Amino acid sequence: MAYEILMPQLSDSMDEGKLISWRVKPKDVVRIGDVIAEVESDKAIMEVQCFKNGEIEALHIKEGESAPVGTVIASIKLSNISGTELNEKADEPAKEKTIQEKELNIHAQRQAQALDRSMASPKAKVLAMSHGLNIRSLQKVQRLPSPSHEKDIVYYLEKRFFTPRSLNLIKKYKLDIFDFELSKKYDSKDVDEYVNKSKLSTFKPIGSFQKALMKNLEKSFQKPVFHIYDHIDSSYFQLYKDYSISAWLIKVFSMAMMEFEGFRSSIKDDGILLYSNASISFAMLGGRKLYMPVIKDANMLSIKEIKHALKNIQEDINQGSLKSSQMQDSTFGISNLGTTGIEGFDALINQDDSAIAAIGTQIDKKISVNLTIDHRLIDGYEAALFMQRLKALCLDEEFFKRNIEDV
Repeated sequence: MAYEILMPQLSDSMDEGKLISWRVKPKDVVRIGDVIAEVESDKAIMEVQCFKNGEIEALHIKEGESAPVGTVIASIKLSNISGTELNEKADEPAKEKTIQEKELNIHAQRQAQALDRSMASPKAKVLAMSHGLNIRSLQKVQRLPSPSHEKDIVYYLEKRFFTPRSLNLIKKYKLDIFDFELSKKYDSKDVDEYVNKSKLSTFKPIGSFQKALMKNLEKSFQKPVFHIYDHIDSSYFQLYKDYSISAWLIKVFSMAMMEFEGFRSSIKDDGILLYSNASISFAMLGGRKLYMPVIKDANMLSIKEIKHALKNIQEDINQGSLKSSQMQDSTFGISNLGTTGIEGFDALINQDDSAIAAIGTQIDKKISVNLTIDHRLIDGYEAALFMQRLKALCLDEEFFKRNIEDV
């Protein structure tokens, strides 16, 4: 029967230990209380004792290797080394349990005493020595915990030689406090000078929103698309400007979509979903981020309802409360950069939409409309007819009057 010795947990914060040295080798005879190894924790180097009599069967890790707490590090083949004592244990299980408990208590006491005597881990001692720190003196005035380990020394040096703002900059630029000569107090100006002199760049992690956007863009690039470039008349947009160009664009496009089912379609798995109404994703700004919330069933909404929907969504964006459900179930997208003075541009199709319209600025009562179209859902002829219908609606004053009267 083999008895397994595990990597012990020598402190509350210890997750793994490093096997510094073995005091035994396979086939060595060991007895209760014998030291078989030295292990380094995050706080100190301590001895590992044996709790059984027997013969070393195997050593499972090498000197210098680390292993998580609870890992089997050695196996002992149990044997009747102490004669009568072991026979009595076999006959008296209760006595065996009591003896083991006493042995464990003794071992725990020895570990605690050793840990208490060790004022710092080996790494902490080396680091402190290299910076002229007296660990015991600092522990007496409670500037360092007892025992101390490496992270405690680093924390002490940070507080001693750096202001909070300078530490924030060090973190921002992925620097190390040991990049600086620890002989004075550094402020943010000192760190800025170091950054400029070293010509360092700022590392900015990719947030969840940016990751989702990147994934969407990669998916968009894989679509087989074609483009149509044309203009629509903006005279009635200006005449009925109480409802904004954005609201009118959504209304006009939604009504044109109802006549061409390809623009209300989306590819899902191995099929095509055809929606009964026109839901449009509309690019809106929040800070410097661009969101694509969806005006659902826009063809069923009055121009006033579309105006209010845009206002409510913008408030959600500004307050950071826009939900993912508000950016789903569209089949067509609109991106309007006309307000920035851009005359024309191409836009990438949003998620599973069939197409997107890139809207430019007004020039001589004309607005450029550049369509990017998923060729799998819409062919060139249907796209051309869609564009003709869109232009016709923009020239139909009765259409605008009718929507105003519905309000």
